[in-house]
Formats: sequence, C-alpha cells, structure tokens
Amino acid sequence: MIKFYRLSSLTLILKRTGLALACLASAGIGIASASAGVPVVQGRWEFVVTSGDTDSQLTSMGQSIFSTYLLQTPGSTSTVLTNIPQFTIDTVACDTQSYNNVTVANSGIDASGNAVVDFTVTLDGGTSFHYVFTGVLTQGPPGPPKVITGTYQRSAGGCTGGSLGTPNHPDGNFTATWFDDLLGTWTGAFDADVAGTGPTAVAASFTLTTNTDKTLSGSISIIGSGLVDSHGTSCIANPVTLQPNMAEGISQPSGVGFELFGIDANGTHLWINGMATNPDGSIAAVGEDNPSAPGTTGTSNDGTNNAFTAFYGITGGPCDGFGGGDAPFLLVTKSKKASKRQDGQRGQHGRNNPLSRSSER
Repeated sequence: MIKFYRLSSLTLILKRTGLALACLASAGIGIASASAGVPVVQGRWEFVVTSGDTDSQLTSMGQSIFSTYLLQTPGSTSTVLTNIPQFTIDTVACDTQSYNNVTVANSGIDASGNAVVDFTVTLDGGTSFHYVFTGVLTQGPPGPPKVITGTYQRSAGGCTGGSLGTPNHPDGNFTATWFDDLLGTWTGAFDADVAGTGPTAVAASFTLTTNTDKTLSGSISIIGSGLVDSHGTSCIANPVTLQPNMAEGISQPSGVGFELFGIDANGTHLWINGMATNPDGSIAAVGEDNPSAPGTTGTSNDGTNNAFTAFYGITGGPCDGFGGGDAPFLLVTKSKKASKRQDGQRGQHGRNNPLSRSSER
C-alpha cells in the first residue's frame, strides 16, 4: 500500500500552488554513462536531513528534504551531476517559491563513490541560498537500498544566503535514497475524499513508462462501475490517458513521488499525486520513516517502487472538483505481471512528499 509522506504538508502545498507546473523545457535527456569506474547515479533521489534542522524548520515544514532527478555527465576522473529543475522540490521553510527554482551545480561523484551535491535555491528577486551535501555512495541491490550518506552545510545567512556553512561546520547529517525509473503496472483502489460521502474501494490500475526526457507516459483505468458522485453520476470514463502538455502540468517523477495528469474519454481532466510508501504507510526513503504503528520498522520497501499512496482530483465534466485532493487515497501495489523493472531487482522509495511535503509545489 502507499501513504503520502505528510498529508498535512501535501494538502497545504496543493492548496498553495494549485495544479500549475512548469513545462519541461528540454527534451531528449538520455541515460548517462559514467566514466570508467565511476558509478552510475543518474535518477530519482530523495535527500533527507536527519540531524541539524532548526526548531523553526521542524515546526513549520518538518525535515529539510530535497526531492530531485539527478543527471550525470561523464568526465575524465569523475562525473558531473546536475538536475532537472522542473522535477526538483523541497521542504525547506526558507523556500517561499512554488516550483522550478532549485538547481544543482558544482556537483559530482568520483570512482570511489565520493559525492558532492550542491542545491542552490533562488527566490523571486534574485536572493539565493544553498545546501551542500557531501557523502559516500553505498551501492544497493541485492542488499539494502542504494544511498549516499554523509554531512551537509547550508548558507550561513539562512534564507538570505551568505557564505557556505554555519559555525558548526558541518550543520548535520543526511541520507539520500535512490529510486529506479517508474516502469510497470500498479493496482489498487480509489476512496472518496470524505468518509461516508462517496465511493470506496473502487478498483483501479495505472501503467507508467519513463520517457527519454524523464517525463511519464501511460494510462489509468477504473475497473467496474467506476468513480461516481453522491447522485450516481459516473466521474471518469475509461481510459484516462496521460497527456504530454496539459495546462495543469506535466506527468513527472520527483524523488520519492510523482505527479500524473491525464484526460478521460469524455474530456474530464484527472490528476494524481503519489508517493512510494512502506507497508505501514511511512515514506519509503531512508531517514524519512515515520511508522504509524508502534514496533514497526517502516523500512521494508525503502528504495523501491513496490507500493504507493496517492491523492487524486477531477476537473471538468459532471464531477468537477470531486476528490479535490483533500484526503482521498489510491492504495496501489506493483502488479505481479508488471513490465520488467529496469534494474531487474528492486522496487522503490519515499518521504515527506516531493509532492506533498514540499514548499516547492
């Protein structure tokens, strides 16, 4: 099953930013090949601050988290790391801009797995600050998830920038978890946004493919009578096909999560905001676990795409606003008959929601 990282944060983000997303400016981003001996780390990453956050950060937004898609360019002795800004979000309280304002530069990884990832956040008006994560890569399968662990430094001036590093040097610890590209079919069920006011356990499935530019394509199917409102009106007509250039946004992955935008057979627009989770409902990224039941570890799916929890919303058609992103869930698990995973070994990830938990979307 899947549950969003922080439902309150996700709902807040959705309400603050609506459905608007920047369109992907560049296409044709392929899979990078690393220099000889340098590990391949291109893909979805969830950077989670595990110590050193200020009280104000924890109170307002929880852990500082960067959800991103890193790109890798081969070099002579190491590879250069950049990101797709449109796919990068964060939960840093200082970031008051909605999206597309976080870049990775002056970053890379060498043959020994030593990595430096510098996130620069630029606010409206030109003010910027950054977080620099320095750590060592630990390869994943067939063992634990692929992660980078180490320490980080943030701008001394906080929200106003300044030189890198506070007097602590470093400011704390972090863990970053890698997630494979989304590929395959997941099955689950939709529930109404408010208990007792709509359908529950409406069987559904979605099939996803990661394109060369790292956007997502695919389809969503509602099984049986489908989603209906309180008057018995059908809200979605199969199939829902993800579209590449919808006004609401683009279907894309970001760290532990993803956003999907599609149109059904009647022209109704559907969006889904999901995150990978563990069986107990916690986010599936190392260091971002928040088990809902005492005694559970909340780590059995870390670093995998095996299960997700998602919000949905409908615009247009007879059920405009149905779901609304307030609290409906789509509990889904990877189908046993899904397409072969690209890594051939594992599942996928999770955390404060790059889709809900961030100040970014």
